[in-house]
Amino acid sequence: MFIITGRCNIIMKGMMKVRTTFNISEDLIREVESLYKADSRSKAVESALKDAVRLKKLMAFMELKGNIDIDEEAVRKIREAELGENEDNS
Repeated sequence: MFIITGRCNIIMKGMMKVRTTFNISEDLIREVESLYKADSRSKAVESALKDAVRLKKLMAFMELKGNIDIDEEAVRKIREAELGENEDNS
């Protein structure tokens, strides 16, 4: 396996720019570039990292299934109130 060392600029919403070095296989980098069709390797890696974070958060949320009781009547009332507010502002 061929290992590369590259510099990546990681920019996340609300966060500062970080310059760091990663050792990532050339095959994995090529696959990420192919999947994301980004303008640069940095953008492809950033997109892949964002997707990985999003997926982990979604998986953690899905683990809550069956552990949370939702008061459907309260949700319905909130939705009705929000719809009423939107109609008043129109």
